[in-house]
Amino acid sequence: MTKSNFEGMSRQELLAYVRSHPQDIEAFHKYMDMLRDAPGRVKIPVEQIETELAKRLQES
Repeated sequence: MTKSNFEGMSRQELLAYVRSHPQDIEAFHKYMDMLRDAPGRVKIPVEQIETELAKRLQES
């Protein structure tokens, strides 16, 4: 499979490929890029995540 073939795959198709070919690092990186660039993705600063995690751990 070449990079150009990854470009033509849907996210679901590429996920299935990555699951069946875990050694294919290029495919994994392409899938991560697709997730990062997905519309509607919410970007949260690391500091905010750490603060929220600490807060929730104290609540439990």
